[in-house]
Formats: sequence, structure tokens, C-alpha cells
Amino acid sequence: MQDMISRVKGLILTPRQEWERIEAENTSVRDLYLRYIGVLAAIPPFASFLGSWLFGARGLHPTFAAGLLRAVMQYALSLPALFLTAFVISMAAPYFDGRSDDRRALALAAYSYTPAWLASAFGLVPGLRFLDVLGLYGIYVFSLGLTRMMRVPKDNLDVFTLVALFLTVAMGALHAWLVSAIAPAQLL
Repeated sequence: MQDMISRVKGLILTPRQEWERIEAENTSVRDLYLRYIGVLAAIPPFASFLGSWLFGARGLHPTFAAGLLRAVMQYALSLPALFLTAFVISMAAPYFDGRSDDRRALALAAYSYTPAWLASAFGLVPGLRFLDVLGLYGIYVFSLGLTRMMRVPKDNLDVFTLVALFLTVAMGALHAWLVSAIAPAQLL
């Protein structure tokens, strides 16, 4: 847990130096999921669930069971969605003169999502949800890690970052659609 807190702090406060440390590591996919992704990816669905259950959201006040089901679905579907995002980043890297490496792409995606995962905690408090915008700092974190993790030259950095941003938005839309199809909000 202390390693995760140190990693989060490094990515937020000194991302350039943190990427240097990350680049030197050889963390397995399993360890990334168990010790980092699995914990931080739980923040968005459960912060949103608790905030809407305790205070209501968009005029709805979900039951505990329905809200929990939706949160569990959001969480469960976010794990493979992140892997798929990383896989596409890995496959796209050679088109931008980078190197394809699924494990490093997963680390890049996971660590770049950190600001968004943390900012989603504002979903707990009514009226502060707009602070989710702080998660956009992840775009900067991603761009710093891209050259180190995927070996994309600086000349291609901006375009690849935009492609990855588009991919992330598309994956987020697909994720939201699947969650709504499985656990519709109107049933809450």
C-alpha cells in the first residue's frame, strides 16, 4: 500500500522523475492489476455510487442494491477496458515510430489514469463533481510517459497523445454504454 501511495504522489507531484523510475521497473501485468489498477479503478464507480446513494443524483436516489450493482458493473468492466486501451496503444506505437510492448503500454495507461481516478473521488460530495476536470492532468502525465514507455520520438508525441486521448474517450463511451445496458440508471 505504501508503494502505491508513493507512486501516486510521484505521478501527481513529480511525473517526469516518476516515469524514470517506472521505466526501470519490470512490473508484471498481474502485479499492476493487483497492486495498483484494482485499487484505484474502484474509486470512480464506488465514489459515484456512494455520492448518489447518500445524496441523490440527477433527481434519482438509487436503492443500495441497485446502486451497488451498477458500481460493481462499472468496476468489473473498467478492468478489461483499460487492458484493451493499453493493447491498442501498444499496437499503434509502431505507426508513430515507437515500440510495441503490451506490458509497458498497460503501465503507461494505468499510471496515466491516476489523476482521473483520484479526481473522481469528488463524486462523493454533491456540487464538487465538476472537479473531475482535474483528471485531465492525466493527459500531461501520459505525454511524459509516452516517450519512455513506448519509445515514441518527441516529434510524434503530440499526435500520438491525441490519438490516445480519442481512444480513451471512445473506450469510455463504450464502457458507459455497456454499463447502462447491463445496469440501466432508470432502474435505480
